[in-house]
Amino acid sequence: MDFLNKAWAQAADLFRSMSPGARITTALLLAVVVVSLGYLFTHATSGPEVDLMNGVPVPAGHLAAMEAAFHGAGLDTYEIRGTRVFVPRGQKPAYMAALADAKALPPNIGEALEKAVEESSVFASRHEKQRRDKVAMQKTLSQIICAMPGIETAYVIYDEDVRGGLVREKLVTATASAKAVGSRPLDERQVSAIRHMVAGAIAGLKPENVTVADLNGPTHYGSPESGTDPADNLYVSLKRTYEQEWRAKILDSLSYIRGLNVEANVVLDRERLNRLKSIEYDAKPVAVRESDQSSERSRQGSTPGGGVGLRAQGNVPQTLPAASTAGSTADESESKREVVSVPNSKQTEREQVGLTPTRVSVAIGIPSSYVADVWKQQNPAAEGEEPATPDPAALATLRDELSSMIRAHVAALLPPAEGVDDPKELVTVTSFEDIPQEGPAAPGMGVQVLEWFRTYWTTLGMLGLAAFSLLMLRSMIKAVPAAASASVATGPHRVVSPESEEGEEVTAEQAALNRLKRFTGSGPSLRDELSELVQEDPDTAASILRNWIGPVN
Repeated sequence: MDFLNKAWAQAADLFRSMSPGARITTALLLAVVVVSLGYLFTHATSGPEVDLMNGVPVPAGHLAAMEAAFHGAGLDTYEIRGTRVFVPRGQKPAYMAALADAKALPPNIGEALEKAVEESSVFASRHEKQRRDKVAMQKTLSQIICAMPGIETAYVIYDEDVRGGLVREKLVTATASAKAVGSRPLDERQVSAIRHMVAGAIAGLKPENVTVADLNGPTHYGSPESGTDPADNLYVSLKRTYEQEWRAKILDSLSYIRGLNVEANVVLDRERLNRLKSIEYDAKPVAVRESDQSSERSRQGSTPGGGVGLRAQGNVPQTLPAASTAGSTADESESKREVVSVPNSKQTEREQVGLTPTRVSVAIGIPSSYVADVWKQQNPAAEGEEPATPDPAALATLRDELSSMIRAHVAALLPPAEGVDDPKELVTVTSFEDIPQEGPAAPGMGVQVLEWFRTYWTTLGMLGLAAFSLLMLRSMIKAVPAAASASVATGPHRVVSPESEEGEEVTAEQAALNRLKRFTGSGPSLRDELSELVQEDPDTAASILRNWIGPVN
């Protein structure tokens, strides 16, 4: 604390010894130093490093509106990297406020539909409500397409019409205009994804009624007669799906190989549905119906009687013959069995779904650097020795061994193919030279220096101003003679100075100080001034000289 007290006393004495103008200048310079240090601590001193939208990609078509908002607010220390905006850490609130004031914040998907619902009124007509919902749906679909990977801008327009007649048919058509990032055209997958997404979002809209206009390429019409969309071909779409699945499966199984290249080719069964029905007959028939019939009856015998009828005779009375006598009795029985049988058969009916893989072949490329790395790992150099250079013959042998191992590993993942006994025949392994690609040329030193100054010019300016203020204070402190502060401590000797106003008393030290102020300017020489001071006040002159010379041993 004693050190602080002494420093404060010296600073106070120094400040009191200054002229009013010097005091004002010193106070202003101290204020500049304090403000400069505060600016350096409260504002970022580094370049753009914070993602303004916290990792959410900004639609490429909306970046121009954001840049206009930044320039309107006087903010230019941002950097656009792809679809993201980076700003200094301490200025993020200012950038967000600028976007909010200019209404340039990136729109959220579904915001247009929510706004349409909020602005709806019970007094609005049905036609007006449908028109508002239609515009909101078009904006939402455009935002969804812009959020797809590789899409820069997108616009969706659709219309509905009801055809007259006995059967009123509703017709819905749509056009989706999209632009890919850069100047490349849309690929088939993007066109198919856009078409089916728009058709699925609008009731009654069929994919073939959606036209995709590529702003970097041709227009893809959706009529089924054109046949321009491969996704409408079931065989092509399923073939592509199976190939992607097999490629991903093989890449996962060989993920330990750096720089691997895998392509799969899948052949599908062209029958969409196959029903098989077979019947097998057995030599032994199977009885399906059996019936038994039986009957019994008795028969009794008798003696023969007279003739039947009247017989012509003379006029002679006739007599009737006597009745016949009973004869022998016989019993009769009859049985009948009927069996109906059919041939024994087995009927089998099977239904198979077609368009399934019947043959999968794979082409695999391994980089030559992987073979060299494996050889170095198998032949490590001794401690203190340089790694050995692999022999081309040894590398060729190792390459064949690795190819055989990879072929056997992948063959176990493939389905059985008709007419192929060894699945390894479906796997082809080759090696290629992985030539490293040169990256983009680094900017020159001049460009880097200019960019650095453009980013940090405000910080450098504040540092320079603070340094200039400190130098000015130092020069002002040095400009005050040391005798001024020493003379203050000699005591309050009061004398009447001839230079003072009439009747005004000043101290001897103040009079000596006034005289010494003339040393720095033009006028009498130092010798003349000292001589005059000694004649007028020898004691004060001796005190001043003693302080200048210092203690005498």
